Amino acid sequence: MHPKDQQHLPVDVHGFKYFSFDYQKFGIKGVGRHRIPMVNMDEYIDHSMDAELHTECCIGLAKSTEYKLGMTYGSVPESEQQRLGSSECWSEMFRDLKRYDPTGVHSAALKEIIDTTPKDMIYAALYKYAYFAMNAPIPWFFALYLKHANFMQKTEPNDTWTPAAANFPKLQEYLATLPFKNIGRVLLFTTYPNAGVMIHRDALVAEHKDHNINLFFSSGRPSFVWDEITHEKIYLDPNAKSYFFNNRDYHGVDPEPCFRYTVRVDGTFTDEMQEKLGLDEGYTWKWDYESR
Repeated sequence: MHPKDQQHLPVDVHGFKYFSFDYQKFGIKGVGRHRIPMVNMDEYIDHSMDAELHTECCIGLAKSTEYKLGMTYGSVPESEQQRLGSSECWSEMFRDLKRYDPTGVHSAALKEIIDTTPKDMIYAALYKYAYFAMNAPIPWFFALYLKHANFMQKTEPNDTWTPAAANFPKLQEYLATLPFKNIGRVLLFTTYPNAGVMIHRDALVAEHKDHNINLFFSSGRPSFVWDEITHEKIYLDPNAKSYFFNNRDYHGVDPEPCFRYTVRVDGTFTDEMQEKLGLDEGYTWKWDYESR
């Protein structure tokens, strides 16, 4: 841990402990030693199969049943709360529960959830309750996991496919062609028409080696990183169909008038890819990059 890293803040809900983090203004850190806000990955990826992959993804989504609600944690920018007409992120609401629950009705419900839910399902049950009962913002519509992983270990090698992955055989083969030396989490995250993806960070601002590729198989998307100092959105090339970014920068996707999905792949890039992207020792971001 570097001394400049943002710090996690502990939260305790009736003895169930987790972490959150404050809204702090760091600005866009970008990717690698060149600090590129968003890297168009199209030159490194074969997009010749996009049409058939898109068809398979739509069929696979239609046949699948094991959907998960979107989740992120940490403080949401106030401007985004105002835009959505909702409250803080669920993780921050519970950190200041008396403010959001003056009568104690939600506190009692949360205790019931914690007391009656299997331990490995409590975390998800808590944030879903905040969505359903407390007006917490839902970051995107739903996610379908093809390879599941703990949120904090999503880049670690994972050879286990979920049952849903059986509906995506061509995509499984395609993923093996991507410039990763190992792949961890794989999921499709989706947006409801006219909803978009709210501005958020995937985790706190810190040195990290999270490598990822986001893929579109039909057309580009209005994806962006957001500078919380200048309040400026830096958009991906609208023609790009794949990209890599620093997931600790604030980011989101503007609303579109139809259902959309993105395939997200987390892992570790090949050494050659790391060199091309300027990732010294594999670091997507480290503080030394600011002094270059």
